[in-house]
Amino acid sequence: MSYRIASRYAKSLIELAQEKGKLEEVHHDVLLLNNAFKASRELRVFLKSPVINAEKKVEVLNKIFLSKVTEITGKFIILMTNKGREGFLSEIAEAFITQYNVIKNITPVRISSAVKLDQATIHSLVTGLKKREHLGEIELTETIDESLVGGFILQYGDKQVDSSVRSSLQKLHNLVADDSYVKKIR
Repeated sequence: MSYRIASRYAKSLIELAQEKGKLEEVHHDVLLLNNAFKASRELRVFLKSPVINAEKKVEVLNKIFLSKVTEITGKFIILMTNKGREGFLSEIAEAFITQYNVIKNITPVRISSAVKLDQATIHSLVTGLKKREHLGEIELTETIDESLVGGFILQYGDKQVDSSVRSSLQKLHNLVADDSYVKKIR
């Protein structure tokens, strides 16, 4: 249910921003909002609280965001709060980013590796992925996961390429544990 609500409001905000010729500015605003929601659990809890009235929420949101966002985004935040939908702002921001990426043909890609990869390796992986999957622009996020031991995991959309040492060792372990290849003598 919340996904549908968030998706619908995000689509409305995108359409309004496009109509006003301010899509890039509003996208920047939404990234700011999304980062704030991810960074502050207190903000998310505050917005979802039924005990705090809309006026107080508008006052706090104005202090936090209004000087940093465009008029379109500011009015949208106030409208959502006055309609009692402020608890969905975090999900709306995420839905907006997803819809924006579709419009702009941007694919978010995450590379996880045991150590920081050098730029040549990253460039090679990204170029190969773009070519193989016919992707447009790629928005890359790099993470370090020491449990991978070596290699990398590449995630995009609903796909994953796992070239980690941990994965290879797990496959080998599973192969050895499955002793169906061993002839049973009784």
